[in-house]
Amino acid sequence: MKTLVVKTHAFGDSLLATPAVAALIAEGDSVTVLTGPSSLPVWERLPGITELIQSPAPCSTAKLFLWSVLNLQRGYDRVLHFGSSVNAYRWLRFLTGLKAVSGGDGKTGFGVARPAAEDYCRIAGVQCSSLQPVFPVTQVEMNSAGKHSGVSPYVVLAPGGARNARDFVPQKRWPVSRWGEVSLYLQSKGFRVFLVGGQQDKSEISSVSGVNLAGKLTWGETAALISRATLFAGNDSGPAHLAVAGDTPALILFGPTDPDALYEKGSIIPLCGTVSCSPCYANSIFPGCAFDEDCMTSIETERVFHALEGMLQK
Repeated sequence: MKTLVVKTHAFGDSLLATPAVAALIAEGDSVTVLTGPSSLPVWERLPGITELIQSPAPCSTAKLFLWSVLNLQRGYDRVLHFGSSVNAYRWLRFLTGLKAVSGGDGKTGFGVARPAAEDYCRIAGVQCSSLQPVFPVTQVEMNSAGKHSGVSPYVVLAPGGARNARDFVPQKRWPVSRWGEVSLYLQSKGFRVFLVGGQQDKSEISSVSGVNLAGKLTWGETAALISRATLFAGNDSGPAHLAVAGDTPALILFGPTDPDALYEKGSIIPLCGTVSCSPCYANSIFPGCAFDEDCMTSIETERVFHALEGMLQK
Protein backbone atom coordinates (compact mmCIF):
# COMPACT_ATOMS: atom_id res chain seq x y z
CA MET A 1 0.00 0.00 0.00
CA LYS A 2 1.26 3.46 -0.90
CA THR A 3 0.75 5.68 2.14
CA LEU A 4 1.32 9.39 2.64
CA VAL A 5 2.01 10.31 6.27
CA VAL A 6 1.68 13.98 7.15
CA LYS A 7 3.45 15.34 10.23
CA THR A 8 4.80 18.81 9.50
CA HIS A 9 5.80 19.91 13.00
CA ALA A 10 7.28 19.93 15.53
CA PHE A 11 10.45 17.99 16.39
CA GLY A 12 9.28 16.41 19.65
CA ASP A 13 5.78 15.66 18.37
CA SER A 14 7.24 14.00 15.28
CA LEU A 15 9.42 11.77 17.44
CA LEU A 16 6.24 10.55 19.12
CA ALA A 17 4.87 9.54 15.71
CA THR A 18 7.89 7.44 14.73
CA PRO A 19 6.66 4.15 16.29
CA ALA A 20 3.48 4.32 14.20
CA VAL A 21 5.38 5.01 10.98
CA ALA A 22 7.94 2.31 11.76
CA ALA A 23 5.06 -0.14 12.23
CA LEU A 24 3.57 0.86 8.85
CA ILE A 25 6.92 0.20 7.18
CA ALA A 26 7.25 -3.15 8.97
CA GLU A 27 3.83 -4.14 7.58
CA GLY A 28 5.11 -3.49 4.07
CA ASP A 29 3.69 -0.05 3.30
CA SER A 30 5.57 2.22 0.93
CA VAL A 31 5.62 5.31 3.14
CA THR A 32 6.15 8.87 2.00
CA VAL A 33 6.34 11.50 4.74
CA LEU A 34 5.21 15.06 4.15
CA THR A 35 7.06 17.12 6.70
CA GLY A 36 8.10 20.66 7.56
CA PRO A 37 11.51 22.12 8.35
CA SER A 38 11.25 21.56 12.12
CA SER A 39 10.42 17.85 11.73
CA LEU A 40 12.77 17.00 8.89
CA PRO A 41 15.66 15.88 11.18
CA VAL A 42 13.36 13.21 12.61
CA TRP A 43 12.09 11.71 9.38
CA GLU A 44 15.28 11.87 7.34
CA ARG A 45 16.86 9.21 9.58
CA LEU A 46 13.92 6.87 10.11
CA PRO A 47 14.84 3.60 8.34
CA GLY A 48 12.62 2.44 5.50
CA ILE A 49 10.92 5.65 4.42
CA THR A 50 10.42 5.64 0.66
CA GLU A 51 10.38 9.40 0.12
CA LEU A 52 10.44 12.69 2.04
CA ILE A 53 8.56 15.77 0.89
CA GLN A 54 9.26 19.05 2.65
CA SER A 55 6.48 21.61 2.67
CA PRO A 56 6.99 25.21 3.82
CA ALA A 57 4.42 24.80 6.61
CA PRO A 58 3.90 26.57 8.89
CA CYS A 59 3.86 29.67 6.71
CA SER A 60 1.48 32.25 5.27
CA THR A 61 -1.72 31.01 3.65
CA ALA A 62 -0.71 32.49 0.29
CA LYS A 63 2.70 30.78 0.31
CA LEU A 64 1.21 27.43 1.33
CA PHE A 65 -1.50 27.67 -1.35
CA LEU A 66 1.05 28.41 -4.07
CA TRP A 67 3.27 25.54 -2.93
CA SER A 68 0.25 23.23 -2.85
CA VAL A 69 -0.84 24.11 -6.39
CA LEU A 70 2.68 23.45 -7.67
CA ASN A 71 3.11 20.25 -5.65
CA LEU A 72 -0.19 18.40 -5.80
CA GLN A 73 0.26 14.90 -4.41
CA ARG A 74 -1.52 12.14 -6.31
CA GLY A 75 -1.33 8.37 -6.58
CA TYR A 76 -1.55 7.41 -2.90
CA ASP A 77 -3.81 4.69 -1.56
CA ARG A 78 -4.37 6.54 1.70
CA VAL A 79 -3.36 9.64 3.62
CA LEU A 80 -2.67 9.67 7.36
CA HIS A 81 -2.64 13.03 9.12
CA PHE A 82 -0.97 12.99 12.54
CA GLY A 83 -2.42 16.26 13.76
CA SER A 84 -5.57 17.83 15.16
CA SER A 85 -6.06 20.84 12.91
CA VAL A 86 -9.32 20.77 10.95
CA ASN A 87 -7.87 23.28 8.49
CA ALA A 88 -4.89 21.01 7.85
CA TYR A 89 -7.29 18.12 7.27
CA ARG A 90 -9.12 20.17 4.63
CA TRP A 91 -5.82 21.24 3.07
CA LEU A 92 -4.78 17.62 2.65
CA ARG A 93 -7.99 16.77 0.83
CA PHE A 94 -7.20 19.54 -1.65
CA LEU A 95 -3.54 18.51 -1.90
CA THR A 96 -4.08 14.78 -2.41
CA GLY A 97 -7.63 14.39 -3.68
CA LEU A 98 -8.21 11.88 -0.89
CA LYS A 99 -10.00 12.03 2.42
CA ALA A 100 -7.33 11.70 5.07
CA VAL A 101 -7.56 9.59 8.18
CA SER A 102 -6.84 12.45 10.55
CA GLY A 103 -6.66 13.51 14.14
CA GLY A 104 -8.51 16.60 12.91
CA ASP A 105 -11.52 14.54 11.87
CA GLY A 106 -14.27 14.46 14.46
CA LYS A 107 -14.80 10.74 13.81
CA THR A 108 -11.24 9.56 14.27
CA GLY A 109 -10.37 12.31 16.72
CA PHE A 110 -7.11 13.07 18.44
CA GLY A 111 -6.61 12.60 22.15
CA VAL A 112 -8.63 9.37 22.42
CA ALA A 113 -5.63 7.31 23.51
CA ARG A 114 -2.68 8.23 25.71
CA PRO A 115 0.15 8.86 25.29
CA ALA A 116 0.21 10.57 21.90
CA ALA A 117 2.34 7.78 20.41
CA GLU A 118 -0.51 5.34 21.08
CA ASP A 119 -2.94 7.73 19.41
CA TYR A 120 -0.74 7.90 16.31
CA CYS A 121 -0.72 4.10 16.15
CA ARG A 122 -4.52 4.08 16.45
CA ILE A 123 -4.94 6.65 13.66
CA ALA A 124 -2.53 4.63 11.47
CA GLY A 125 -4.42 1.39 12.23
CA VAL A 126 -1.30 -0.47 13.39
CA GLN A 127 -0.24 -2.37 16.47
CA CYS A 128 3.02 -0.92 17.82
CA SER A 129 5.24 -3.34 19.69
CA SER A 130 6.97 -0.38 21.33
CA LEU A 131 6.08 3.28 21.83
CA GLN A 132 9.69 4.33 22.27
CA PRO A 133 10.66 7.10 19.82
CA VAL A 134 12.90 5.99 16.96
CA PHE A 135 15.94 8.23 16.43
CA PRO A 136 19.01 6.29 15.27
CA VAL A 137 22.36 7.89 16.03
CA THR A 138 25.35 7.37 13.76
CA GLN A 139 28.80 6.35 14.88
CA VAL A 140 30.12 9.69 13.62
CA GLU A 141 27.68 11.47 15.94
CA MET A 142 28.66 9.24 18.84
CA ASN A 143 32.33 10.00 18.21
CA SER A 144 31.58 13.73 18.09
CA ALA A 145 29.72 13.52 21.41
CA GLY A 146 32.64 11.59 22.89
CA LYS A 147 35.03 14.40 21.98
CA HIS A 148 32.90 16.79 24.04
CA SER A 149 32.16 14.50 26.95
CA GLY A 150 35.30 12.46 27.47
CA VAL A 151 34.96 9.38 29.66
CA SER A 152 34.13 10.72 33.14
CA PRO A 153 30.50 10.72 34.35
CA TYR A 154 28.35 13.61 33.25
CA VAL A 155 24.77 14.86 33.25
CA VAL A 156 22.91 16.71 30.50
CA LEU A 157 20.53 19.56 31.33
CA ALA A 158 18.08 21.27 28.97
CA PRO A 159 17.00 24.43 30.79
CA GLY A 160 15.48 26.07 27.70
CA GLY A 161 13.19 24.72 25.03
CA ALA A 162 9.46 25.36 24.66
CA ARG A 163 9.96 26.68 21.12
CA ASN A 164 8.54 25.02 18.06
CA ALA A 165 7.39 25.96 14.60
CA ARG A 166 3.94 27.03 15.77
CA ASP A 167 4.41 28.88 19.03
CA PHE A 168 6.72 29.68 21.93
CA VAL A 169 5.49 28.64 25.37
CA PRO A 170 7.77 30.19 28.01
CA GLN A 171 5.29 28.91 30.62
CA LYS A 172 6.87 25.47 30.08
CA ARG A 173 10.22 26.70 31.39
CA TRP A 174 11.39 26.31 34.95
CA PRO A 175 13.31 29.43 36.11
CA VAL A 176 16.87 29.46 34.77
CA SER A 177 18.21 30.49 38.19
CA ARG A 178 16.88 27.26 39.65
CA TRP A 179 18.52 25.23 36.91
CA GLY A 180 21.71 26.97 38.01
CA GLU A 181 21.19 25.57 41.50
CA VAL A 182 20.60 22.11 40.07
CA SER A 183 23.79 22.29 38.05
CA LEU A 184 25.84 23.24 41.10
CA TYR A 185 24.19 20.43 43.07
CA LEU A 186 25.14 17.88 40.42
CA GLN A 187 28.68 19.20 40.22
CA SER A 188 28.96 18.83 44.00
CA LYS A 189 28.14 15.15 43.44
CA GLY A 190 31.13 14.81 41.11
CA PHE A 191 29.39 15.12 37.75
CA ARG A 192 30.29 17.37 34.88
CA VAL A 193 27.27 19.19 33.47
CA PHE A 194 26.52 19.87 29.81
CA LEU A 195 23.78 22.23 28.71
CA VAL A 196 21.93 21.58 25.44
CA GLY A 197 19.34 23.47 23.45
CA GLY A 198 18.83 25.59 20.38
CA GLN A 199 20.70 28.68 19.26
CA GLN A 200 18.03 30.88 20.87
CA ASP A 201 18.63 29.16 24.21
CA LYS A 202 22.37 29.89 24.26
CA SER A 203 22.30 33.33 25.86
CA GLU A 204 19.16 32.68 27.91
CA ILE A 205 20.78 29.80 29.80
CA SER A 206 24.29 31.27 29.92
CA SER A 207 24.03 31.93 33.66
CA VAL A 208 23.77 28.19 34.38
CA SER A 209 27.11 26.68 35.40
CA GLY A 210 28.35 24.01 33.02
CA VAL A 211 29.54 23.51 29.46
CA ASN A 212 27.05 25.44 27.34
CA LEU A 213 26.59 23.56 24.04
CA ALA A 214 23.27 25.20 23.12
CA GLY A 215 23.24 25.98 19.43
CA LYS A 216 26.51 24.14 18.83
CA LEU A 217 25.26 20.60 18.24
CA THR A 218 23.04 19.03 15.60
CA TRP A 219 20.02 17.05 16.74
CA GLY A 220 21.99 13.86 16.12
CA GLU A 221 24.96 15.05 18.18
CA THR A 222 22.59 16.16 20.94
CA ALA A 223 20.98 12.71 20.96
CA ALA A 224 24.40 11.06 21.10
CA LEU A 225 25.54 13.25 24.00
CA ILE A 226 22.37 12.51 25.94
CA SER A 227 22.60 8.76 25.26
CA ARG A 228 26.04 8.63 26.89
CA ALA A 229 24.97 10.60 29.98
CA THR A 230 24.33 9.23 33.46
CA LEU A 231 21.02 11.06 33.43
CA PHE A 232 19.12 13.86 31.76
CA ALA A 233 17.04 16.62 33.35
CA GLY A 234 15.12 19.35 31.61
CA ASN A 235 11.91 21.04 30.67
CA ASP A 236 9.42 19.26 28.44
CA SER A 237 11.11 19.75 25.06
CA GLY A 238 12.77 18.03 22.11
CA PRO A 239 15.87 16.96 24.08
CA ALA A 240 13.60 15.30 26.66
CA HIS A 241 12.13 13.08 23.93
CA LEU A 242 15.66 12.27 22.74
CA ALA A 243 16.49 11.08 26.25
CA VAL A 244 13.57 8.63 26.03
CA ALA A 245 14.69 7.52 22.57
CA GLY A 246 18.19 6.87 23.91
CA ASP A 247 17.10 5.04 27.11
CA THR A 248 18.73 7.68 29.31
CA PRO A 249 17.13 8.11 32.75
CA ALA A 250 15.21 11.39 32.47
CA LEU A 251 13.73 13.83 34.99
CA ILE A 252 11.26 16.12 33.18
CA LEU A 253 9.55 19.17 34.66
CA PHE A 254 5.96 19.94 33.68
CA GLY A 255 3.74 22.96 34.22
CA PRO A 256 0.91 23.48 31.73
CA THR A 257 1.56 20.27 29.79
CA ASP A 258 0.28 16.84 30.77
CA PRO A 259 3.07 14.24 30.97
CA ASP A 260 0.65 11.35 30.47
CA ALA A 261 -0.41 12.82 27.12
CA LEU A 262 3.14 12.90 25.78
CA TYR A 263 5.27 10.26 27.50
CA GLU A 264 4.69 6.56 28.06
CA LYS A 265 4.37 5.73 31.74
CA GLY A 266 7.69 4.61 33.16
CA SER A 267 9.76 6.22 30.40
CA ILE A 268 10.53 9.33 32.48
CA ILE A 269 10.30 10.65 36.02
CA PRO A 270 7.88 13.58 35.84
CA LEU A 271 7.73 16.49 38.29
CA CYS A 272 4.57 18.54 37.88
CA GLY A 273 3.42 21.94 39.03
CA THR A 274 1.14 22.02 42.06
CA VAL A 275 -1.33 24.77 41.12
CA SER A 276 -4.92 23.59 40.80
CA CYS A 277 -5.28 24.35 37.08
CA SER A 278 -2.20 22.38 35.98
CA PRO A 279 -2.07 20.71 33.50
CA CYS A 280 -4.21 22.83 31.20
CA TYR A 281 -3.33 21.34 27.80
CA ALA A 282 -1.89 18.24 26.23
CA ASN A 283 -0.69 18.42 22.63
CA SER A 284 -1.79 21.37 20.53
CA ILE A 285 -1.40 25.14 20.35
CA PHE A 286 -1.03 26.49 23.89
CA PRO A 287 -4.27 28.33 24.74
CA GLY A 288 -2.51 30.71 27.12
CA CYS A 289 -2.77 30.92 30.89
CA ALA A 290 -6.26 31.93 31.97
CA PHE A 291 -5.45 32.30 35.67
CA ASP A 292 -2.10 34.11 35.58
CA GLU A 293 -0.54 31.38 37.71
CA ASP A 294 3.01 30.23 37.15
CA CYS A 295 2.76 26.49 37.57
CA MET A 296 6.46 25.95 36.85
CA THR A 297 7.62 28.09 39.77
CA SER A 298 5.46 25.94 42.05
CA ILE A 299 8.01 23.15 41.51
CA GLU A 300 10.39 23.66 44.42
CA THR A 301 14.12 23.16 43.95
CA GLU A 302 14.22 20.73 46.85
CA ARG A 303 11.80 18.44 44.99
CA VAL A 304 14.18 18.36 42.06
CA PHE A 305 17.17 17.64 44.31
CA HIS A 306 15.26 14.81 45.98
CA ALA A 307 14.27 13.26 42.64
CA LEU A 308 17.81 13.48 41.31
CA GLU A 309 19.19 11.93 44.46
CA GLY A 310 16.87 8.96 44.01
CA MET A 311 17.93 8.56 40.38
CA LEU A 312 21.62 8.68 41.26
CA GLN A 313 21.20 5.98 43.90
CA LYS A 314 19.78 3.46 41.41
